[in-house]
Amino acid sequence: VEKQKLVYILNRDSAARLTISSPLEAHKSNTITFALVGVDVGFDNPIFAAIEVDTEEVENEPGTNEVLYEKSLVYYELDLGLNHVVRKGSDAV
Repeated sequence: VEKQKLVYILNRDSAARLTISSPLEAHKSNTITFALVGVDVGFDNPIFAAIEVDTEEVENEPGTNEVLYEKSLVYYELDLGLNHVVRKGSDAV
């Protein structure tokens, strides 16, 4: 379970050494992330899929105090041209 998401871009320099960029923030406030995976998109901008819960929408069941929440499958795209992360959309799980 994570509250913050950071994206690092990995490249190779002219001597074939691995270089790591400064982190790009991809987190959203009031959100808990359960899982995050990369999506195969070939040579397009990288896309990541995350299972998240918006903590502002969490409710308690009256009488039983059971916690009710809805998980969402959220897609993030790393725009390599602009060097930032964009939330592309979400679907209820």
